[in-house]
Amino acid sequence: MTAPVCWEAVQRGAIVFYRFGDPPWSAIPHGFLTRKGGVSAPPFASLNLSHSVGDDPAAVAENLRRAFAAIGLRAEEVVTAWLIHGNRVALVDAHHRGMILEGVDGLITAARGLALLMRFADCIPVLLTDPALPAVGIVHVGWRGLAAGVLEAALEIFQRRLGCRPSALHAALGPGIGGCCYAVGPEVIEALEPRIGKALPLRRLNGAWHLDLPEATRLHLRHLGVASVIAAGVCTACHLEDWYSHRAEHGRTGRFGAWIRNP
Repeated sequence: MTAPVCWEAVQRGAIVFYRFGDPPWSAIPHGFLTRKGGVSAPPFASLNLSHSVGDDPAAVAENLRRAFAAIGLRAEEVVTAWLIHGNRVALVDAHHRGMILEGVDGLITAARGLALLMRFADCIPVLLTDPALPAVGIVHVGWRGLAAGVLEAALEIFQRRLGCRPSALHAALGPGIGGCCYAVGPEVIEALEPRIGKALPLRRLNGAWHLDLPEATRLHLRHLGVASVIAAGVCTACHLEDWYSHRAEHGRTGRFGAWIRNP
């Protein structure tokens, strides 16, 4: 996987997030919040941003307040979603400010100043931008969404609704589970091969097939015509001090936030 030119940490008080410094990302407000700086107790310690994992709702509310303060956003200017590992992508505008859209795994906007936020714990946060429009998007990519065509759905909205060809887009992949830690069964391979083909990045490790989900996502974006793709190259399961991992923490964990704002 191609490493980014610049993957930098930002600390504001107790909150830590990472962002890309490569052009055009240096001019696009975005970031990937870590699990540090919140108030949630284990196993959600500490900056869990999800209400759907069994955490104390009051703790999640405080975590969201802290996170938005640290990244300079107000809740009422953010659009987010309840994720279902599907292929539904929504084009949103100022009328969606402050809303949570149900059953959506991708958000795209051309509205100036609007922010998009999603929550992750192993799946790949994919940020998209056409800085010339400008327009931005965020897509939640797990193996089910990749197999179902969530990236195709996102690029179709960019092209048909906003007039942006895939070749004009830039993509940035945040932290997600890597091939080192992601053992998969035959159902995953059978679901992905029709999309990725024989280039599906698999390797045999300790008697099991391991899927490099970030690399599969990168390869598929390139196949779909997105030439500019950079990646954090950070495995969430290997770095539990910074990130939540559904796989490494056996399904009992929180979710970190990734966001992007249209300039």
